[in-house]
Amino acid sequence: MSIKHEYNDAAEQLYRLVVEYDRRGDVYNAVKLCKRLARLAPDWSVPFAFLSRTYRSRTEWKPTLHYCLKAVEHNAFDENLWETLGIAATALGEWETARYAWNQLGFHFKPSAEALHLDLGIVPVRLNPSTQPEIVAARRIDPVRASIESIPQPSSGRRYKDLILVENRPNPTGASGQFFMQSKKLPIHDELQLLKSSQWHTFSVLLYTPSQADVDTLANLCLEADLGFDNWSNATRFFQPNLHRNVAEYFDQAVFGKLEREVFLVAMAAKNRGEVVTLLESWRVITLRDCGGVEELQ
Repeated sequence: MSIKHEYNDAAEQLYRLVVEYDRRGDVYNAVKLCKRLARLAPDWSVPFAFLSRTYRSRTEWKPTLHYCLKAVEHNAFDENLWETLGIAATALGEWETARYAWNQLGFHFKPSAEALHLDLGIVPVRLNPSTQPEIVAARRIDPVRASIESIPQPSSGRRYKDLILVENRPNPTGASGQFFMQSKKLPIHDELQLLKSSQWHTFSVLLYTPSQADVDTLANLCLEADLGFDNWSNATRFFQPNLHRNVAEYFDQAVFGKLEREVFLVAMAAKNRGEVVTLLESWRVITLRDCGGVEELQ
């Protein structure tokens, strides 16, 4: 047996032990042993890839970036490595590295130290996927950054226009719920992290009307005034085209039965309370309907 073959056998045996530690949930010893393995086999991409995945799962982006760069140095053909590198570089604001990584996945971004600011369309995003999941609409401004266009529930810790880090690819397991835009079901992306909180405040109000048309009128008023709008009446959301340019999603009409026919709970996002109060006065005049008091939630 050659010395090189013995060396490879030793490395593979150590890696099997790393995987076993990880399978048991012993991340500490898995990482510790894998770092030892990386020193033993510095030209093997596998331990570096394992470390990059582990730190990515913990949203620790500096070590993720470090180990991912090591991994792609020895294996430039693994798309998952380039995707992880793009995510980590984006989270850290390493824009040249991020652009280079995305270009390995089929994008054609010019080399630059500037952040990307694109319009890649609206996608459904699952906030807090491992704790309190909530699915909202968000507009992607690059492969993994998105601006929230719905008004999330206050319990989510997110606001209208927050900038979030999301997975480049949709959740492969298919999150629960039906999401449609122009009769087309859309895949759901998971949120990875909040990047920047917005300055928008969340307000809620009850609309005393049995008519969905009255709710649509308020949505359009918000659109014209450049305020956020969302219908919180029900729990299941559907994308509906041609109502609100930024947020084309509304709750299903069939969940709350009689309550749905008597009152709507809606959310509005604004920089201050006065904007909301003024807009609701206009809505009252137009619809001849009444509404409850405005409550600031966030």
